[in-house]
Amino acid sequence: MKVLVVDDSHLNLVIAKRYLEQIPAITQVLLCDDSRQVKSIIDEYSIDILISDIMMPAITGIDLLAQLRADKKYDDMPIIMLTYLDDLESYKRCFELGAFDYINKPINGNELYARLKVAIESKISSNNLKALVEVTRKQNEELKEINAKLTEAKFSLVQSEKMAAIGQLAAGIAHEINNPMGFVSSNFDTLHVYFKKISEFLQFLGTQLGGDVKLHSNELIKDDVITVREKFDNLKIDLLIKELEGIFSDSSSGIQRINEIVQSLRIFARSSKDDEKDTNVLLDIINQVILITKNEVKYVATIELDVPDEIILYCNRIQIGQVFINIILNAAQAIKSQQREALGIIKIKARKVEQEIMITFDDDGPGIPEENISKIFEPFFTTKEIGQGTGLGLSISYDIIVNKHNGLFDVTSEYGKGAIFTVVLPIVAII
Repeated sequence: MKVLVVDDSHLNLVIAKRYLEQIPAITQVLLCDDSRQVKSIIDEYSIDILISDIMMPAITGIDLLAQLRADKKYDDMPIIMLTYLDDLESYKRCFELGAFDYINKPINGNELYARLKVAIESKISSNNLKALVEVTRKQNEELKEINAKLTEAKFSLVQSEKMAAIGQLAAGIAHEINNPMGFVSSNFDTLHVYFKKISEFLQFLGTQLGGDVKLHSNELIKDDVITVREKFDNLKIDLLIKELEGIFSDSSSGIQRINEIVQSLRIFARSSKDDEKDTNVLLDIINQVILITKNEVKYVATIELDVPDEIILYCNRIQIGQVFINIILNAAQAIKSQQREALGIIKIKARKVEQEIMITFDDDGPGIPEENISKIFEPFFTTKEIGQGTGLGLSISYDIIVNKHNGLFDVTSEYGKGAIFTVVLPIVAII
């Protein structure tokens, strides 16, 4: 602890130094007889405690006290006033300006020790507090960095889980696209054949009807008509025209289905910000999810849908879709694990209940063991074989429903009799 004593009396400085050097906590005592040099000495030697006389030439102790207290960097420095004065107004003024304590002249050793002990303890506490504040500041900075990294990592995990789900669905989606592409391709080949026949007929018709009609006798015209008719029948033009209508209809349906699948996949795959919310028809979201998961589900279960088309959600469509995909895929995989002959059933039901929307996913799969119910929403918990699941799907889904949409996400199950996942979302009024 470093102490600076300021007094215009050399004798007082010597006496003060002798007493101060006997205090173990004080490591250095500096003396100053010119109050104009005080601030530079304090800064140069990092003084901890200042003892200053009140009555001094150039700058009085009261003026020096006012200068130091006007500068925030000296706020925590104990300043003790040293004086012969028995002037209550001077003492009052000193304490108003922020003096820590005072010592009367002539200096009494016991009084000095007692007052310095309190000042030293105060300075130590102040130093500890400053150190604690600095540590806290650094920790806050580190926490901000860690939080930023965690936010980035969380976003990456969500995207990874989405891409893992897309990878899992890729083969099925390719198959779903393959079917309409197959008959669109087949129809294209048929259209090409039909086009050649119709072109041949039109060319033949043009040839038969060529030349000057006036030069043809009635008999020749009759023969030409018969020939054209035979060609028309041989090429089955009337049948081709009827079949063309069906081909165009099938092709249009196939192209539309491909567009729907690609659009659904594109929407689900793209990233989104947590606060990107809008009004969405719940049935549209569920139909889109069913389309994406169709090939994964159709061989193991049928989906029974009971969702009114008037239910509107204010939500992040991509995130809610991700939740529904996770639930449906988990149900389908659970049913598939039973290796039963008959198809299972996944019932999706939605209702308005007061100021909330309740959506349930009820499957007749094997259910969830009681010991796993409490762990099912924990990150990285999975009962699947290594490489078959990340263990993040339901954890991310829970975060989406509970934290990002202020809803509820729960599961009930009787082992051996299926499971029911319940999503409850608040009805948000849009003004």
